Amino acid sequence: MEKGSGITFESQLEPLEWAKLMIRTYSDSNYPRALSLLIENAKKGSDDADFFLGLAYARGQYVARDFTSARLWFESAASKGHQNALYFLGKIYLKGYGIEKDVKRAIELFSIPAGNDDPRAQYALGLAYFNEDRSMQDFKEAAKWFDKAARNGHPEAQFILGQLYKTGCGVEKDIDTALEWLMKSASRENRAARIFLGNMFMSGDCVDKNVDEGQRWYDMARELMAPDQLFE
Repeated sequence: MEKGSGITFESQLEPLEWAKLMIRTYSDSNYPRALSLLIENAKKGSDDADFFLGLAYARGQYVARDFTSARLWFESAASKGHQNALYFLGKIYLKGYGIEKDVKRAIELFSIPAGNDDPRAQYALGLAYFNEDRSMQDFKEAAKWFDKAARNGHPEAQFILGQLYKTGCGVEKDIDTALEWLMKSASRENRAARIFLGNMFMSGDCVDKNVDEGQRWYDMARELMAPDQLFE
């Protein structure tokens, strides 16, 4: 649904569901009513209301962006087991938004939804182990979580996993498996994967050189570019 869709409170949705939709879809003309409903439901103990208030503060929707307030609302929701709140709280600790960066704490938070098969959290966990903090760096553990996210259809995880198999980082080097994951990512409209495959075939990097195949992947990558990006 597009921004400014004009959905009214008198719709078919329950009040809390309507308020969540306003935040989720950036329907800015309805923020005051939406926030009022979220606060009302948060006082009643709703973990969803806590989460969406955290989201509003993290984004700066109708309120000034405030990562401290966002973290407090996410923490309230997370304490009630809200999986999305755990994920977003992990992002706050991973990047140090409004708080001292704490990769170990981020990993602890990501691990809960990741263990419940959330591909976003699995991917985030892979990134945290891969490159966020050398003291926590573990390429095998990163590859394990990228693999889980990739098998759950996460295109960025598929792209990274393909590169890991190509180089043998954290996994045993396997070009066939690398190509399989790179092509799965490319098929899910990952432009970077398409360019990467184009580069491989153009130069003969780990594959038989095939200029036509390389150009085909470049053309497919170009299809994903918005018209105003074609001159960049």
